[in-house]
Amino acid sequence: MGTDPAPLLFYWHGTGLTAIEAQSTMSTQITEITGKGGLAASFVSTTGTGSCTSGTCIFYDGDYATADAILACATQQLNIDTNRIVSAGCSAGGLQTGAMLYYRSSYLSCAMPNSGGVSFPYMMQDSHVGSVITTHGAPGADVVVIDFSQSSATMDNDIKSKGGIVVDCNHGGGHCGAPPDDIAAQWKFCMDHPFGIMSDPYMGHMPAGSPSYCVYP
Repeated sequence: MGTDPAPLLFYWHGTGLTAIEAQSTMSTQITEITGKGGLAASFVSTTGTGSCTSGTCIFYDGDYATADAILACATQQLNIDTNRIVSAGCSAGGLQTGAMLYYRSSYLSCAMPNSGGVSFPYMMQDSHVGSVITTHGAPGADVVVIDFSQSSATMDNDIKSKGGIVVDCNHGGGHCGAPPDDIAAQWKFCMDHPFGIMSDPYMGHMPAGSPSYCVYP
């Protein structure tokens, strides 16, 4: 465990899946987080309170209060980098992740939805606008009730219009089909874009070694 502050990851699983999805999707990143003394929190169930923010209603906006409590506890007991608090998730969890960037703009630095984004307009919690790097399959291929290439674009366009830093990765495959190098590029982007960042360190171009399909919209 290092002496430098470590990131905190919130992970929201998809419909019909479990919290174990976080380990199967982001095992490399979770090992990095915990190795630095940080925390990865994958949600098991919902409070069922507030508005449905996950499409299939496996999660609600009331669940962000649980995230608040986890964050408060983690910052008391661990050496958390409060400038690098990230949300991730796939499908319904990807929609929950997208909504979280709005509902918890006061502390979330970055969102990395995998077949997610937003389907409805949301208001920011405060004046801060976090960064987002969406990933999804090809239009017409990444579809489960909604087309996740479109929900990703909706979020990207809105965050960009609000002054946030945005990258989109169209891996061309199916639903929740982001390959490991795609997830790695998302995570690196989030680590390189901390809370309150004023200018893009990438200057509008993804770093060498990133998947070629990860681009600035």
